[in-house]
Parts: sequence; C-alpha cells; structure tokens
Amino acid sequence: MLAVKPLQFLLRFVRIAGVSPLWNKNMEFLLFCIATVGMTLIITHGNIFAPFRLFMGDWAEQIRQRREQRSPASPRRSCVEWFSELINCAQCTGFWCGLFCGFLLVTPISFANSIESGLVWYRFFILFCCGLGGSFLATLGSNLIDWIFYHKMNALRKLEEHELILAQRRAELEQQE
Repeated sequence: MLAVKPLQFLLRFVRIAGVSPLWNKNMEFLLFCIATVGMTLIITHGNIFAPFRLFMGDWAEQIRQRREQRSPASPRRSCVEWFSELINCAQCTGFWCGLFCGFLLVTPISFANSIESGLVWYRFFILFCCGLGGSFLATLGSNLIDWIFYHKMNALRKLEEHELILAQRRAELEQQE
C-alpha cells in the first residue's frame, strides 16, 4: 500500500495539472517498463545484491552436494536452489518483478470494482500478462546491457593490444639508436 500512495499522488497531480487521461496510461506503461527492467537488473546484475546472490549460490551448491551424496539420481530441487536460480536469471526475475510492478500499477480501487463486477479473472489475466511483459522487457534489457559491456570490453582489449604494440615498437627503435 505504501508504494501505491506516491503513484496515486502523482496521478492526482497530473489530473489537476490538466493533462489528458491518455497521457496517464502512457506514463503508467512507461513507469511499468522502467521499474520492471530496473528492478530486475538490480537484482540479477547489481552490486547491491551481489553478496546475497553469492550467499544463495553457495548455499544451493551445498544442498546440491549433500543431495547427490545421499541419492545421486534424485531430480527434486530445494526451494533454496530454485531461488538461487531465480535471482541469477533475468527472465525469471523479470517475470516476478513484472508481476509485482503490475500489481502496484493496477490500482486497488479498480481491482475492488472488478470484484464487484465479476471481472476478477480478467484482472488476474492482466497481472499475468504484466509478468510476461516484464520477463520479455527484462531479458531484452539484460541482453542489451551484456552486449554493451561485451563491446566495451572488446574495445578496451584492442586498445591495450595497440598500446602494447606501440610500446614494443618504441623499445625496438630505442635499441636501434
């Protein structure tokens, strides 16, 4: 409820300012996209959650090793293993972040009205679609960040190789003199 109040305040301010309702829906969609991708990238790639991801990964590995020692053919996974995979996968985390952001953007008033009018399944379908959209957007954002980082690292590697070649040529010229 705390996260919904600032959004409702923002929407009231926009309505008072005289901006069209269409703009409100566009801003809600933009806010959903940015919030979902941002939250997913913070959880899956951010330095803030890095210690937590490492801790969960180590814990899941310990559980996996203990299970393999007891019964190597056991296909069951623990909740810790599932959660460890979840917080390291942009697509999985994107689904849950999209579901969460979609739940915050579907205002409680409209949700209550849908219960009265019998459109409950429609609202759950919308929330599920928000999760799917969040998964897509988060995967797209994660791949874009990885692509940018890959090209940045390649450019730095080429620059280092070029500087190394220049240093070798300078050393050869100094030896010739």
